[in-house]
Amino acid sequence: MKKQLIYAFALVCSMGLFSGCSDDDEKINPLPVGDVNATYSSADANNQLALRYGGAAMTGKRVSFNSADGKTATITMEGAPVSVAGLDLEALGLVNPGVVPGEKSTILTVDLTPVGETGYSFAGTDEANGRTIAYEGQIEKGKLALDLDVTMPSSDLVSTWNLYPYDPYGDVFPLRTNWESEQQFDLQLEFAPGVSIPMQMQPGGLIALMSAVEMIPAGEGNLTLQGAMAALLKSLTFKADGNVVATYSDAANLASPAWTDSPLNMVHYAVKNNQLYAYLNVDAIVQLALGNTTKSGDIDLSGIISELLPKLLEFAPMLSDGIPLGYGVKTTQEGGETYFAIYMEKELGLKLLNVVLPLLEDENIVNMIKDAAASNPDFASYASMLDDILEQLPGVVAKTTTLELGLNFEQAAAE
Repeated sequence: MKKQLIYAFALVCSMGLFSGCSDDDEKINPLPVGDVNATYSSADANNQLALRYGGAAMTGKRVSFNSADGKTATITMEGAPVSVAGLDLEALGLVNPGVVPGEKSTILTVDLTPVGETGYSFAGTDEANGRTIAYEGQIEKGKLALDLDVTMPSSDLVSTWNLYPYDPYGDVFPLRTNWESEQQFDLQLEFAPGVSIPMQMQPGGLIALMSAVEMIPAGEGNLTLQGAMAALLKSLTFKADGNVVATYSDAANLASPAWTDSPLNMVHYAVKNNQLYAYLNVDAIVQLALGNTTKSGDIDLSGIISELLPKLLEFAPMLSDGIPLGYGVKTTQEGGETYFAIYMEKELGLKLLNVVLPLLEDENIVNMIKDAAASNPDFASYASMLDDILEQLPGVVAKTTTLELGLNFEQAAAE
């Protein structure tokens, strides 16, 4: 009987201990959701966003967190307005692309786990539009950390593509210059003083011809435009998560390229309706542009910018919608080699050309182009055509029927 009483007493005590632990758990209250419901961005010191995509930091985005009960939350990810010198340019339509390539806004519904009294954590996957997002994160007052691992829909672009090698006697060049117009250039090509022949050329053929002239200084010699492009860009790698990585060299190293890779999350891509869309990290590009200085000489840059700004704003929606590009992947039957072309199509190309054309009405700019052409002996035979080219260019542009300006690539060998 005595042993039974001791056992009962021990059982009561143990139940008391467990109930005591339960009481302690109930005293640990999670952080009220009102303290964390907010919009976070990397530029906001009060509600700081630490966003990582594919293992690398991503800026220029904003993420809204909203929970009503501390059990589930809605997370909305989108591009933040472009900011230059502290100015919010959202009213002008200058908004960065969304977080996931091809999606202006991405919404996640997540289950929350309290982290003591300081905040919440969450993790899971989301599938939509053929892509998968694996996410995990943690939120506390004033700070949201979010890591994303994205797999985009399968694409024949996922590979490394080397810029097509330059062979002056080949049929394919690094630069793609397929441009045809109902109005060709009517030119006189001067071979020697007083000796010239008439030529009618499609604009694409004229670009191809001029791009084969060795007129770009590099070391002790000169490069063609085609050769210079091959010394600037080695390859593009399209990754499965939507990143595009360029292997490139600085223009100062044309004679001896020093290859480096662009950082992740600078450029993304998505394929929609058989068209390729490029998404630029605008914040990073603006910072880079503001860090560069340009010698303007006698050119009135302020006047040019004020004239072009309304036209440039027409392109603002492309910042968040993506830049539409034509592309094609082809595998030859003979050797099984795979080739890739990426280019501006007619609609976008004509928009850009109509931005450039007003510049050619500026006498200072025209004289600068002529002086540069005349000072280069390798270009001297073409310099006499510049007046005709500049005069005829608006008419050629207006009657353009086909326009594909871009780059040609071949698939890199598998490692």
